[in-house]
Amino acid sequence: MKTLLLTTVILSLFASVQSLECTDGDIRLNSSSPTAQKISPTFGVKAGRIEVCAAGAWGTVCDDSFTDVNAGVACRQLGYSARGASFVGSAYYGAGQGQIVLDDVSCTGNETRLADCFNRVSNCQHYEDVGVVCQVNNITCTDGDIKLIGPAEYEGTIQVCLNNRFGTICDDKFNSVAAGVVCNSLGYSRQGAIALVRATYGQGFGPIHMNQVLCNGTEQNISQCQYTQTSTCSHTRDAGVICKHANSSCEDGAVRLVGGSMLSEGRLEVCFDGEWGTVCDDEFDNKAADVVCRQLNYTTPGSLSVGRAFFGQGTGPIFIDSIRCFGNETSLLNCRRGETGLNDCSHFEDVSVLCIDPNNTCIDGEVRLMGSPYANQGRVELCINRRWGTVCDTYWNSVAAQVVCNQLGYINANETAIAVLNSFYGAGSGLIWFDNVRCRGVEANLLQCTHPLPLSSFCTHFRDAGVICPATNVTVQNCPCRNGDIRLMAGTSSNEGRVEVCYNCVWGTVCDNGWDDKDAQVVCRQLGFSGQALAMGGGVFPSGASLVLLEVVSCLGNETSLIRCPRRVAVGQSTCSHSRDAGAICLVQSYSSCLDGAVRLSGAGDSSLGRVEICVNNQWGTICDSGWDNSDAKVVCRQLGFNNSLAVSVPGGRFGAGTGRIFLSGLQCIGNESALLDCPRTFSGAQGCGHSQDAGVVCTTPPCTNGALRLADGTDKYSGRLEVCNGGQWGTVCGKDVSNDLATTACGLLGFGTKGASVLNNALFGSGLTRMFGLVLVQQCRNQTSPCTLVVNGTRSKCSHWDDLSLLCAPPATVPLNCYTGDVRLVGGQTDGLVEVCLGGQWGTVCDDSWTNNSAGVVCKQLGLPSDYAVTVPYSSVKYGSVQDPIALSRVKCVGNE
Repeated sequence: MKTLLLTTVILSLFASVQSLECTDGDIRLNSSSPTAQKISPTFGVKAGRIEVCAAGAWGTVCDDSFTDVNAGVACRQLGYSARGASFVGSAYYGAGQGQIVLDDVSCTGNETRLADCFNRVSNCQHYEDVGVVCQVNNITCTDGDIKLIGPAEYEGTIQVCLNNRFGTICDDKFNSVAAGVVCNSLGYSRQGAIALVRATYGQGFGPIHMNQVLCNGTEQNISQCQYTQTSTCSHTRDAGVICKHANSSCEDGAVRLVGGSMLSEGRLEVCFDGEWGTVCDDEFDNKAADVVCRQLNYTTPGSLSVGRAFFGQGTGPIFIDSIRCFGNETSLLNCRRGETGLNDCSHFEDVSVLCIDPNNTCIDGEVRLMGSPYANQGRVELCINRRWGTVCDTYWNSVAAQVVCNQLGYINANETAIAVLNSFYGAGSGLIWFDNVRCRGVEANLLQCTHPLPLSSFCTHFRDAGVICPATNVTVQNCPCRNGDIRLMAGTSSNEGRVEVCYNCVWGTVCDNGWDDKDAQVVCRQLGFSGQALAMGGGVFPSGASLVLLEVVSCLGNETSLIRCPRRVAVGQSTCSHSRDAGAICLVQSYSSCLDGAVRLSGAGDSSLGRVEICVNNQWGTICDSGWDNSDAKVVCRQLGFNNSLAVSVPGGRFGAGTGRIFLSGLQCIGNESALLDCPRTFSGAQGCGHSQDAGVVCTTPPCTNGALRLADGTDKYSGRLEVCNGGQWGTVCGKDVSNDLATTACGLLGFGTKGASVLNNALFGSGLTRMFGLVLVQQCRNQTSPCTLVVNGTRSKCSHWDDLSLLCAPPATVPLNCYTGDVRLVGGQTDGLVEVCLGGQWGTVCDDSWTNNSAGVVCKQLGLPSDYAVTVPYSSVKYGSVQDPIALSRVKCVGNE
């Protein structure tokens, strides 16, 4: 069961912390919509939009993948029965506000809370908010009873009673004859009844009782018609009716506005034949809007029309399409238009109108800042048609912010105004006037900037634009800081943390693009710390939540304030995300655990090699291997008292992954520095590194003698990786194209036996850690009576440590032997059995990892047996029994011709 992921949305950095509205995981039904209020007492149910508590605030649930099973869990959590619960999508009970908490909810049905069901983080909009219908009272009904859910008693979605329970009718084959039967049972005439499909008046609830209804027109009740009870319908196909009634509610040509937040706005509806219907937005313009508003006694010209069902989709017929008005007509019916009722539109194209209400007080073009306790900043709201609305942040920039601040009377706005995006000051409400605002900076007010037609934006209020105006010429009450103030946040002590700078009463972060120790030094000095400073990149300290105010800061190091440092990006115009928030550590020695800059080696159990760890701010941390080389290793070894001329850098977590912070990255030591913190570096901090990239070093012991040989990391002292001393340093030998003759010579020089001496390639005993690799060894033999020697003859460029040469030697003749190195035998049979190989005079087994028929063929060939049909026997200890001999070889890979 997946735990609900709760995401806290910070609506304002400066808002005081409010008490929580609710307990996380609680749910409630918002039954404020007229539809929910109507059906609840009529049908003995509780209906409304589901709202879920997350982070102490109420949010909604998306209708994606929602089912009646989910609705049952919600109803049970609300204290009602899960039986008969149903859901309805597409914000049928109104669109909510705030966060959409749950999406793709999938319940098994036995959960105690909706939040316990599987769900995902939402990618929905509020027009997808889901609602539920819960059975509250056991209201009984008589089979055949009919009720309509709609704007009037004579029209709506059909709810029919079967089996003492209300449900709906699928619109499959539902026609005007069936609609006449429904209307007749409700007391209206059969004549003129209109059948409606696809949940015209919204989705019903309960089971879908009837499908493929066929009536002959003489039935007294819809239950007497032929129908099937099996259906693949959903409530999106609920049937409805409009019954012709004796007392029409309107006069032909009358208009009304529906669905707006005030009487002067809404979806346009017009009356024909005593019935209300909508108007298509095709060719409908502001002149037509003026005619409508004049009919409604709003006489001030300048009305606005807006399409795409701006105030919601209507129901019933679409009466008018392609209307053209001059603007001086007294009625909409006087404008040129097509035949009434003929159209190619859907309710997605219902037109809306906004009239100018003389009671509204703002002046067109006025701007104001909202959502902030400080007068110089906030969400931009603009007055059009004497209505306040917001502006979308698409293309919103500092030039547009300058125009707003200048319009509000702030001086020096052209230099210091900051554009703010993504509803930083909270989401507004009401209208979003437009997006894509493009200003040149010379405009006297925002309306003079280039912009699309009002109300044409597809934005939501989560993208409301804002501004920060300069506070220098305005007394800002309770301003939390002064321009240029610095603070460190989210560190473990007061001398470290994420860098935040104050600008125009706003605390913001700094992008780590170009951030270095000189910048950190200015920060620390400004805070009163006199010691060394380290710059930290994004990810070292938790990310901030305010604006990213600075980017590409380039301090010389002697500035008195960070705000005085040169920068390539204007204040507030950074494109960085908070994942790159810069930090700083001001080194203050307290001697509590370690000295700043001290180094140690860990992870190898040897004081001369290991993972490099460095002390910063009394904490041990690691170093990223980005740019790590032998010059850096020299400095580490010198700090530790070793002969640093032979220091070797080791990349990539070879000594295990460390813990804690990754303090340094991109070191560029010359090699003569006395401490690692004295080295230049391109960056400090994690910068994308993980502990799998922790750098290491090998601080070598005093120089070896040129030409000396040794075997390393073998299974015994007679085997291992061959290393040769060259120029006072140990190096590995390239194993390509090397014969067993070299093995015989090397084993002899090492004082070991030479019988069966052989070479092994591909770093069988592990790749070396030495700085030199790929050395080429050649034999020099003076005569047949003198022993041969081996000398280094350059390096082979295409060799790496993965090609390090390994040797198998035999014990000296004085050591009693059970076998000779390289011998093989079969245990358990003459032509089959466990394979054992001799290493160092002792028998050992072979692990079957990577063991193939090719390897088996080589064994048979070596034993003088036919090899063409040799096969492997996996898990051979089951068949032949286990032995006590050690495992001599593993991951053997033969071609077959060895």
